[in-house]
Amino acid sequence: MAHKEYIREIPGSDTVVLCIHGILGTPDQFNPLLSQIPENWSIFNILLDGHGKNVQDLSRSSMNKWKGQVQRTLTYLSVRYAKIIIVAHSMGALFALQAAADRNPRIKALFLIDTPLVPFLRPVCVGNSLHVIWDCIPANDHITLAQKDAFSIHPDKRLWLYLGWIPRYIELFKEVAVTRKCIARIKIPCRVFLSQKDELVSLRSYQFLKGNRHIKVSMLEGATHFYFSEENNARMQRSLAFLCRKVKDMPIKK
Repeated sequence: MAHKEYIREIPGSDTVVLCIHGILGTPDQFNPLLSQIPENWSIFNILLDGHGKNVQDLSRSSMNKWKGQVQRTLTYLSVRYAKIIIVAHSMGALFALQAAADRNPRIKALFLIDTPLVPFLRPVCVGNSLHVIWDCIPANDHITLAQKDAFSIHPDKRLWLYLGWIPRYIELFKEVAVTRKCIARIKIPCRVFLSQKDELVSLRSYQFLKGNRHIKVSMLEGATHFYFSEENNARMQRSLAFLCRKVKDMPIKK
């Protein structure tokens, strides 16, 4: 995968879709969904700082840099577009919920995948990660192959270098705690999909979402944090298309 951001600005468009990937992730993760966005809408599928590079680059980045990048992008888009939809995966979903909780009037809807309100590392994820690092993935192992494609960080067999990621994950856990407190303040349509076999996010995340009537949560059967079947993708595509139609019909406030 290219692991590069994708920007499509349509002159005169009043609506933009902002895509935010998760930690270690890539803008390419959203490629199956982009076809559902109307051709006359703009798209900002951004690449977060330190991603798309090597292990040390991610270590040198920080949560503050990622949040600042998202906030600057939202400021830019809020001046130029009347309506913003945020599509986000994993850590990106935390940023999306926080932005919506801050009541930016331009943000009209959220479409979130694998929101990590209860992180939980399953041993299988560690094993799959080692297979990615050592480039020894069986050809029929679709789950690990999907994990490899979803990682924008170039693997490095010097395992000690990954210790530099520990501060990034500590920051992530703190961000989870901050986001949990934001859920009650979400007052816009929010569509959430959780993966049934997620190896990084506990399904108990649903408990923090279910009390808000603006948030609809669905389960993706057989999906993991990085692997989605054709049926999973088709289901999310239909849901995003419906959400886009809903936002399209929203009046523009002068």
